[in-house]
Amino acid sequence: MKNKSLATVQILDLLGNPIPKVQYEVKNSKTGQHVVRGSTNSKGCLYEIQRDKGTILDIYVKNLFGGSMKKVQTFTMSKDRMLVTVISPKILLDLKTVESKGSEGSYKRKTHTVKKSETLSSIAQQHHTTFRVLERLNGIKDANKIRIGQVIKLPVNTLATGNNISIDRKSSSQKSNSQKTQSQPIEKSKKETKQADKGIVNTFEEYEKKALEQLNEWYEEGKKALSDAIKIDIKEDRSQDGGTPKTDTFNLCKTNPQCISQGKSELIREVNIRLAGFGGALPTDEFTPLTVECIKQFQRDYMGVPETGKICGSVLAALDKFYFEYPISNFMKKAACPCRICTGYGRNRREFRSGINIANEYPGLHRSLIWILKALNFYLKTEFKTRSLEVSYIESGYRCIDDNVRNKRTTVNHMGLALDIHFNKNGSRTRLVSEMEFIRSILTNKMRAVETRESNKIYLEPTKFRDGSNGATTWVHFDITRFSAEFWNDNFFKKTVGDLNGSAMTDIVNSLNFSQILSCAGLAGARTSSTGLVEKNIDELVIELGNAIASGEGGYEAWNAGAPEGKRVKFGKMNDLPGTITGKTINQLLDASTKYTWEDNRRRFATGKYQTIPSTLMDAKKKLNLSGNELYDANMQEIIFREHLLRGRSSIYSLITTGSATVDEAMIQASKEWASIALPKGNKNKFGVISDGTLGYHQSLTNKANSHSTTRVRAIFEKIKEHHRIK
Repeated sequence: MKNKSLATVQILDLLGNPIPKVQYEVKNSKTGQHVVRGSTNSKGCLYEIQRDKGTILDIYVKNLFGGSMKKVQTFTMSKDRMLVTVISPKILLDLKTVESKGSEGSYKRKTHTVKKSETLSSIAQQHHTTFRVLERLNGIKDANKIRIGQVIKLPVNTLATGNNISIDRKSSSQKSNSQKTQSQPIEKSKKETKQADKGIVNTFEEYEKKALEQLNEWYEEGKKALSDAIKIDIKEDRSQDGGTPKTDTFNLCKTNPQCISQGKSELIREVNIRLAGFGGALPTDEFTPLTVECIKQFQRDYMGVPETGKICGSVLAALDKFYFEYPISNFMKKAACPCRICTGYGRNRREFRSGINIANEYPGLHRSLIWILKALNFYLKTEFKTRSLEVSYIESGYRCIDDNVRNKRTTVNHMGLALDIHFNKNGSRTRLVSEMEFIRSILTNKMRAVETRESNKIYLEPTKFRDGSNGATTWVHFDITRFSAEFWNDNFFKKTVGDLNGSAMTDIVNSLNFSQILSCAGLAGARTSSTGLVEKNIDELVIELGNAIASGEGGYEAWNAGAPEGKRVKFGKMNDLPGTITGKTINQLLDASTKYTWEDNRRRFATGKYQTIPSTLMDAKKKLNLSGNELYDANMQEIIFREHLLRGRSSIYSLITTGSATVDEAMIQASKEWASIALPKGNKNKFGVISDGTLGYHQSLTNKANSHSTTRVRAIFEKIKEHHRIK
């Protein structure tokens, strides 16, 4: 039995509740051979599986709508006894039919009738839910278009426990039955008994004990059900010392948690940096109560899911989605110092007198500033989109000592710790004080910013200072000068867009060997090759490739008006308002490329996530047999990426399908297709200039390569090459 592994697989919903009666099938990942099939029991468990250690298995479940079997997870039989959980992105609502007893009953679900001056957000707040949940539950396409008298369905009150075990209150008859079947502690005080009956957990130790007791109970019930149904030789490997199993469910749950809710790590720090705009998280490596609150706000406002306050795979995947949906490249034109004496971010002078103050020139902008900015743009474009406001640009990012001297300033917070932000309304610059006040309210309510300098709080410059002088009136200034000095380490300050954003969370997780946490996002079960690279299937790698390319190109609503060779592009956005591109047909975009000149902001030249130019879009239309009346929405952009752009580059396509091309060959063709991808060192671009590894094939004043996206694309091509090598 030493080389055998025994696994129990359990399917849970998003809130951690078991899903019964799910049709499933388990296959050998390498041979495709059937292992076991059936339906999950009342605890969401599959039949126990016993195989040799090292066996890789795929779990398939039946699609509720299409009826087909879909692979949801891959795992390796690696331990004597294992508990494998599959987390569904759905929530199971158990709505029981109550027998009529002659009197009028009541529905479990409640409703709310819209009154005057109410908004979907205010209704959500009244009923302890989120406006996104109400949008989805009621099929509301525009949260700002609800009417007086409209009946809003409210969600069933289901505990948002994450990986916690939900302890339900039972009737007296249910309690008496459960006491007959469940083992109870021999002695228990009256107080403890009363609390246990109510399902109250006062300490983490009590919660852990109850959770593990429940998990063990499910495990034993599943094992008994299996033994009753089919006879399989189940022998536990026992130690020679005590006759107890070497590993059991308790140890598995304690040593392999799926969620992070305490401790210290660089992963926690990265999450805290990215949640600065969702409640004012501090860039600490410690999981603090503020971390909990910020995760809950992100889950509530961005993800639209029940709040757990824990770092899990779903949260990390959502952070990556947020990363790409709200880019910063378009804001950064004036982020660097304009003095032309320093290189853009000072000369690293420390404790240097600037007027009456002592200055520190930090080596870049603090990353927390950028993630606050991203969150601000998110709130403007979603929750408050009816005001048609958006971030326009950073007016004053970095101002070094030399720039201060030249302009006779004495302030020093703009040396990496502050930003001045300007805004557009309906596409045009706005200086309205009323709009600035509204934007400031977002910072105070959503990011806990304050107008007085308080320790470890985001500072928001007031419109008027106490001495009566004017502050930020037609722009918004925020800074982090009251963050603790420990958060001003040089590692927090970056210069390039890629470094300010940081790497994808999935890459960070894998580099820190925390990959198990990705399971609840459907990303777990990745295998590790001999070189340590995480092996994913080709579809997953192609998705990663598309996102890596887009990190240097734009989002689904990206566009620019183009420019003649050698000229700078005058008009364009990395991520415009929803519908700007996705709401147009292919023919409309092609018409806009010829109807207007490059000096007209109505022209649409390079469009969408992959910055498809008119000639390429025309080719795609012909080769994919499109009419041109199809919307160029997210789905169509991905189809053209996969079926035309990738297939049209022979080396990239060969690398993806067979692994026959080299990574350098694929990089050369990627550089020819996308201006943001640099050529490998030693290759000539179209102007005959030899690349040093940073120049693009189209490198000019019009087009420049992006080092961050280049590095990411190469890394994914290497993963694809490795995938075929060990296949």
